[in-house]
Amino acid sequence: MNITVHRNALLKPLQAISGVIDKKQSQPILANVLLSTKDNQLCLTGTDLEMELVGTVPLLSMTEPGRTTVSARKLFDICRVLPEDAILSLSLGKNNLLLRSGESCFTLKTLPAEEFPNLENHIYATELTVSEAGLKQLLTKTYFAMGEQDVRHYLNGILLDIKQKKIQCVAMDGHRLAFAAIHEDRIDHVEMQALLPRKSVLELMRLLENDSDADMTLRVNEQRICVTAKHFIFTSKLIHARYPDYQRVIPQGATTVVLERDAIKQALIRAAILSNEKFRGVRLQLENNRLLISANNAEQEQVEEVVSLDYAGNAMEVGFNVSYLLDAISTLSSAAIRFIFTDAQGGLLIRSETDEPHFYVVMPMRF
Repeated sequence: MNITVHRNALLKPLQAISGVIDKKQSQPILANVLLSTKDNQLCLTGTDLEMELVGTVPLLSMTEPGRTTVSARKLFDICRVLPEDAILSLSLGKNNLLLRSGESCFTLKTLPAEEFPNLENHIYATELTVSEAGLKQLLTKTYFAMGEQDVRHYLNGILLDIKQKKIQCVAMDGHRLAFAAIHEDRIDHVEMQALLPRKSVLELMRLLENDSDADMTLRVNEQRICVTAKHFIFTSKLIHARYPDYQRVIPQGATTVVLERDAIKQALIRAAILSNEKFRGVRLQLENNRLLISANNAEQEQVEEVVSLDYAGNAMEVGFNVSYLLDAISTLSSAAIRFIFTDAQGGLLIRSETDEPHFYVVMPMRF
């Protein structure tokens, strides 16, 4: 291998790959990034055996192709501290990689490329084209409701449910549920489910761009999902488990009130200040033409907030985790939102006043 590459072009994929590589490695080679030349590009690959990320960098020149692996962290640290306009020359020796830039020269230890594990080359039964920005939006609106180290391992991720020209994302942790969907005419032939692990969801969110109008390819089989975008290929193992029927979690409430989104959000933010630091509970008291929000803590401090609304039904009081309410409200974009109550023991359904297809369920707390 004997190539030259621009420092800025190399830095971004190296930073992304550093997020995939686990800090504690069972094998030394898993701390390395695989460098390989192909079609006048440098391909960089990192993996933790559960996920694999491949990035590409255009080469300025190549006099000799090649493949090797070097420490991802050290290569990233070197690129990070070099000048922004630096040109890097990489040449492969017997057991090392020589990196030159201006008056700087680094010699990095290598491990054989043949020993590097590969997750990408698999046969996929399902393939579809989706919008990069659309998938990023779905994950952003649901990821916070994933379980974290739950013994029910199927909750530690997001369900990707594709059917009837819709891509739906569902996350729940036993205390709340988040649902988001987008319509996609190009997938009328696809009906499938895939359960993405938590770490894969978070890494994929970092890779996807909100403002990208580009399309990308999703390929799925029973074990893996592969996302191919313009600048990266991301492969992840799936959680092999049956996801609970999330439709049964959605409450069929009969009491609906419409609230100004900013008003209820700011009232909850203020009430959260004096809520119990551990349990984060607030009480919602639905009364004639108002919603009373109250909270207290172990120091006997308390707060009350009143939000005006149009309501003339029966009074109702129910407690919720204020952080869960704020997570849901913050993802909705409409000026008005709906709170759909069941009863004092039932869940709260939160959705937009418009036809936005996203909704959230928060289960009650008992004080």
